[in-house]
Amino acid sequence: MRPLDEFLINYDEEGSRTYLWKLAKSAVTGEFGSLPRRERTDLMYFYEQLDGLLADIYKHRKETAASGTEGSGNA
Repeated sequence: MRPLDEFLINYDEEGSRTYLWKLAKSAVTGEFGSLPRRERTDLMYFYEQLDGLLADIYKHRKETAASGTEGSGNA
C-alpha cells in the first residue's frame, strides 16, 4: 500500500492536526516523557507515518519532474 493511502486510512484531517499539535507541543514543552505510554506510542507511529508520506511526496515529485510531466516544478 502506498504511504499516502495508508496515511489517509489511519488518520482523518482532524485527527492528523490533533496528533501534529500534540507532537509539536510536547517537543516544545518537554512533556513527551510524561505522557502515558500508549499516547507516546501513538504519537511516534503518527510521526513514522507522516515521515513515510513526506518521502513518498518528494519521490513522486522527483519522478514527475524527471519525466517532464510536471509544470514549473515550484510548489
